[in-house]
Amino acid sequence: MSENLLQAELSARRSRLRPPQVVMQPTMMGAARLTRYSFSRTLLRRAARDGWKAQRVRFDIDEQGHGEAVYQVDAGGWLLSFIAFTTTIDETEHTDRVIADRWEVTGALVDGEPTGGFLSLLRREIPRQESGRFDARVLVLTRGNRSVRFFDYLVNALAAGTQPDPAQVADAGYILRSTAFYANGKYGMRSFEGFPSGHPLRVPYRAQMLCAWMFRELGYDLVEHCARAANPSAAVRFDAEWSRYFGLGNATGLGLVPFAFKHPRVLHAWVAVREMALADVRSLRGTPDRLALLGAWIERAHLHFVNGTDDDCRPFLNAVEVAAAVERIRDAFESCRSDPLPFDALYRWAEGCDPETTELVVSLLTELHDADDDLVDEVLAVSEHGSLDPAVTVRQMRAMLSERFAWLDELDLDDTSAEAWWWVISDNTEEPRRTRRDQLDPSHRDVAIDVALRLWRLRATLDGYDDATPIHSVLDDHPTHRLAAERLHASDRTYGEPRDNACSERYLPLMLQRFQLATYGMDNFKPKSTDWLRVTLFGGAPRLADYGTAETAERPHGGRRNDPDAHDNWVLPTRPGSNGHPKTIGNRVRCG
Repeated sequence: MSENLLQAELSARRSRLRPPQVVMQPTMMGAARLTRYSFSRTLLRRAARDGWKAQRVRFDIDEQGHGEAVYQVDAGGWLLSFIAFTTTIDETEHTDRVIADRWEVTGALVDGEPTGGFLSLLRREIPRQESGRFDARVLVLTRGNRSVRFFDYLVNALAAGTQPDPAQVADAGYILRSTAFYANGKYGMRSFEGFPSGHPLRVPYRAQMLCAWMFRELGYDLVEHCARAANPSAAVRFDAEWSRYFGLGNATGLGLVPFAFKHPRVLHAWVAVREMALADVRSLRGTPDRLALLGAWIERAHLHFVNGTDDDCRPFLNAVEVAAAVERIRDAFESCRSDPLPFDALYRWAEGCDPETTELVVSLLTELHDADDDLVDEVLAVSEHGSLDPAVTVRQMRAMLSERFAWLDELDLDDTSAEAWWWVISDNTEEPRRTRRDQLDPSHRDVAIDVALRLWRLRATLDGYDDATPIHSVLDDHPTHRLAAERLHASDRTYGEPRDNACSERYLPLMLQRFQLATYGMDNFKPKSTDWLRVTLFGGAPRLADYGTAETAERPHGGRRNDPDAHDNWVLPTRPGSNGHPKTIGNRVRCG
């Protein structure tokens, strides 16, 4: 049903959508930014719309920050708890990789309240992480560490009765850094399909986002608690400028790449939601409210980036370079205001710019969109079940290859450099890895994400058969092409295929990683190699108190309690202590 709905929505906008030859290019995917429909933002809008209530219910932490804490959310009658166990380890033991066996924070999102025997199980198993075993009451398993550079600095600043120096910490954007969010049935936890109908987490990645949001809350609480313990008479809390600025740090590596290549229909849904929103906004006329709204978002983006750093973020732009791009966008927008379709004119201007500028314009334009979040949730729940019809003929297979994979001709797939890398799940770390074929033979253990190569070779094999030959006859003769034939059958969606070869000598994983992280809602992209990067999640977002049960709880940005607009205008926070403050963004204009 959701796939039919998505296809219908796309068909209604067909003439206005960007084509896949633009959207699915590696450089364009590698310039993606979070949008109004990134998963972190749809979570908090849903929480506000449905009146979720969040609170900290237990905080048994000593003066060193060792102990356990529990946070809870009442999500429309469903009680969800985040339980965390905290300690300290030597900074030499900190690592972003799963090979670690000790962390300063281990935690889990669970269904219900952790008490009695269930609590005993969690205390025993959660710190063990991958070695632990759970039951279906456990929804997400996570872990992470304190920021080596900034945690102690923040504690000392608050303990001395002062706020942090922005020049010392604001570029990092996080207090704690998570290293994994396991879910969907791993280690005995509940699978996604195990969520009953009506459950608030029955939306892809919503459980992980909720877990990350509460993990981020723990970071604030730990710093303020340790500061009070160090100096009870003088310690202060984070002030209004700092109280929402920090997000949750995260780092990602090669593990994202196989997922994207192996799930074309999921990838299509992610891209389609953004492209439909862009198409709608480009068709809008420039009313005063709409023009003012986009102008406010452009100004907010400039304040966010202009106070950032000029760190080396290649192949991406750093914050200072993005700020310069925002200035060009602002000037272009002024010249587009009088156009009958000003937002379309701004996008057409952006098409002539570098990919980062283009995609920043896309991100800003989607802030004007106001789709039904229920519809977005529904179309993200994609079924990937299906099987190849053995009676499909060679003629039909050739036609599908021509229609969907003509771009293979651009990749030089006959060259030896096209298969310089192979991918495998490491025996030691259980993480996806890539290594050069001239250094280590795959020995039939490679992960099958060499989609471009497989389809290229299938196409060459089909040239030796008559049009009427059924594919099962081809596969009888060439069984190694089975995966390619099945993938061709599954690749029936507009935006399902990254137009790249993951085995090429020139392949850059960062491009696809950034697209996925932006879809989750992450920002502040800091590459650390060709294979992994650090990011921040929920920077500037509301805190649990903004969804609290007490009438005295803080309101986000002066908004009304559980007002979806007030709880959505948090992205692109301005660095505390900088000149200027972001304008309050007004209510979004509905499209239709």
